[in-house]
Amino acid sequence: MRKISYILIGLLMVLLGVFFLVETWTSICVHFKTFTGKAGKAGHYWWFLWVLLGAVIFPLMNRFLEKNMDFIKTFSHEFSHTVVSVLTLQRVHSFHAEEKTGEITHSGNTRLGFMISLAPYCFMFFTFPLMALRCLVEPGFLPIMDVIIGFTIGLHAVCFKEDTGNYQTDITRHPLAFSYIYIFAILLFDLSLILMSYEPQSNIFYAFRDYVFDFGGYVSMLWS
Repeated sequence: MRKISYILIGLLMVLLGVFFLVETWTSICVHFKTFTGKAGKAGHYWWFLWVLLGAVIFPLMNRFLEKNMDFIKTFSHEFSHTVVSVLTLQRVHSFHAEEKTGEITHSGNTRLGFMISLAPYCFMFFTFPLMALRCLVEPGFLPIMDVIIGFTIGLHAVCFKEDTGNYQTDITRHPLAFSYIYIFAILLFDLSLILMSYEPQSNIFYAFRDYVFDFGGYVSMLWS
């Protein structure tokens, strides 16, 4: 990809990152008011604790059973590459994952190659399918689902901590500033969408709809 393309996409991601940050902060404020308000406090407080419980399980497992977790982390990394390859209409030729090493091969248009190479660091591909299923779960089983959702968040956090750095060819094959701007902008999107999904009477589908409407509102406001 040409230098000018990196600059233009990077500037776009900066602008989107600001929007994602606003949405994240707005959702935090909504949940904070729910936590401290008298009405409905218990109903919306416990999801956070269940997700938090799940989020600490994988780091603890990784701490004490690190060798047994290596395959899961490698599989998650290569699976992310694969999913984005398919979504960007690439032809995936092979998928390989072991305890310490993994690789996928694909072919096709390379203009969106940055999305494929940076996918493991910013897209939560195990979390969002579970968020989509959450609205189908009976209320009594929601704590279990939230622990599992938290587990996938913990998995991504550990992989992000261990894999992200200037030694990664996925990151260094693009300008470093561009790679990190893209990664953190998408992470803000992930976080805000998850938080919005947990707002009262909402789910991942409503949250995404609200995201589109909010973005349209911001664009209209700036345009006018």
